[in-house]
Amino acid sequence: MRQRAPRGLRAELPIFDFYRLLVRGRRETGTLYSILMLDIDLVSLVQLIGYPGLVAIILAESGLFFAFFLPGASLLFTAGILAVFGIFNIWVLVPLVIIAAIIGDSVGYWFGAKVGVRFFTRPDSRFFKQKYVDQTRAFFDRYGKPTIVLARFVPIVRTFAPILAGVGAMNYRTFLFYNVLGALLWAGGVTLLGYFLGSAIPDAEKYITPIALGIIALTVVPLFFHWWKKKKIVRVLACPRAVIFDIDDTLTESFKPPKPEMLAKLVSLLDVMPVAIMSAAGFPRVEKEFLPELSKSPNLKNLYIFPNSTAECYVWNGSIWDRVYDNELSEEERARIKNAITESVRETGILNDVFPKGPQMIDRGAQIAFAALGLDASDEAKKTWDVDKTKRDALKKTIAGKIPGFEILIGGRTTIDITKKGINKSHGVGWLSKHLALEPREMLYVGDALYRGGNDSVVIPTGVKTVSTSGPEETLDIIDELLNVCAKD
Repeated sequence: MRQRAPRGLRAELPIFDFYRLLVRGRRETGTLYSILMLDIDLVSLVQLIGYPGLVAIILAESGLFFAFFLPGASLLFTAGILAVFGIFNIWVLVPLVIIAAIIGDSVGYWFGAKVGVRFFTRPDSRFFKQKYVDQTRAFFDRYGKPTIVLARFVPIVRTFAPILAGVGAMNYRTFLFYNVLGALLWAGGVTLLGYFLGSAIPDAEKYITPIALGIIALTVVPLFFHWWKKKKIVRVLACPRAVIFDIDDTLTESFKPPKPEMLAKLVSLLDVMPVAIMSAAGFPRVEKEFLPELSKSPNLKNLYIFPNSTAECYVWNGSIWDRVYDNELSEEERARIKNAITESVRETGILNDVFPKGPQMIDRGAQIAFAALGLDASDEAKKTWDVDKTKRDALKKTIAGKIPGFEILIGGRTTIDITKKGINKSHGVGWLSKHLALEPREMLYVGDALYRGGNDSVVIPTGVKTVSTSGPEETLDIIDELLNVCAKD
């Protein structure tokens, strides 16, 4: 039976007072969540905005980049409780918020699809920061398409996920499936949770604000955990006895040279422990971009270079860089791989609307790398071309059907790397482990592609400790943590 609304529950919040508190909250904390901390009556707020306000807020937070701060989850929960007292009709409320969430995500998707690369070149402002996009991309790297569902329960990420899906040209039918599923679980689920708890708990209206604050706290937990994991994981692992780095999107931006600060950090790290660089890049690139500065270290013997996805290994013998092993592809193998890539690109049609800039097919002898957009493509284009990896997944599957018996891995933002079977970064980790007489668990691997199918993920089964990074800036923080914790050991 519907409960009777308690005295004062229907009292309205004067619109002027609401506006004053809203502005004050934005000025003091930068988020609408601060309204709850300024003694505003959440019940009155939800009553004031009614069905139109709830629909507008859920729609906006679901896909308008400037509305990431809106407190959608707490309002949904509160509205569900108020439906117990007849302020909302639960059978009208639930469909409305679900539809609003679906439309909001769709608006975000098409905004991303139409604005495209320009979205990634926006300068930071009060309402927008590039780090929000980076957080969302990290979700896509880890969870793939289900990010559209999972992001619903994570503030900020739920706003930018549909936009990034549109920018990356995720198939709309696939996107719509996850969009609807996420809206049902989040908008419908949170609202019904409030309704059922309101029905089960006596005087539930007295606990709306603390419960809503609890919901806000719970939704912030994933972000806090993500931050804590990135900042503290090296301390948790203690000082490793060797550390291994990927290059592109780890030590450098994709296909860009490292910054002087990064090289200086690596020199400092060489004073502390063996350092290995494992990358799909060829040795000439490492020799040109890294070794002039790293060679200034008095501990150059601590440096190990594993180019071409560890198909080769170079060590310093005191006078020259000595190649201690190589797994070069034969001329016939390289020709087969190139033909398979060319045919697969044509069959999949993934580059039908792409105009490559610079070389696409890179023959490194021990490895064939295919850079879909070309080596000279802009960073913005690389970041937005294949956000959810759907295109390269399709290309990889087609290539694998044509040349079984080769190692085919997705790397960086736009590339696919092909070597002999079993020649990947796990091979390099195994060799280094034996050479240094260390267990893999005593070493640390830092890379950007540790997600399933990424060219760094193959190291995980070796037992080596891993830390995922979103790019060079975060890698600098990781190295600082390493230097700090190892100095104390």
